[in-house]
Amino acid sequence: MIGTTGSGDDMLDVTLRLLTDDTTPSTDGDSLALLRRGLVAEPELRGRVTLVSRVPEEGEMGSGVELLAIAIGSSGAVTALVRSLPALLKARRAAATVELTLPDGRNVKVTADSADDAHTLLDAALRDHRQP
Repeated sequence: MIGTTGSGDDMLDVTLRLLTDDTTPSTDGDSLALLRRGLVAEPELRGRVTLVSRVPEEGEMGSGVELLAIAIGSSGAVTALVRSLPALLKARRAAATVELTLPDGRNVKVTADSADDAHTLLDAALRDHRQP
């Protein structure tokens, strides 16, 4: 969803989903919470990263965390996201992949070693969004 904040800044909402392999979303809410904690440690991302819960499956007592929603509106936030994400993934004990998805459906998978693709995608999305 692309929206405008009360301060007049154009924001672009990006989702981040942790994958257990190349295609399977992780149900490990603790890992997503740790990723969120690492991302909000970046001043440019503070207050912009939200845990999003999924609807509980039949027979489940509660819902689990499914993804992170990240509101970015400046190249500084994009740079902070792309700079910190690979470091956070490298710090994990197990190999990890995250999938970033833009509101228009474009997505990119990021591992600890592949931040360039994510930066290109996010930078282009912001540029596309800001041009009249």
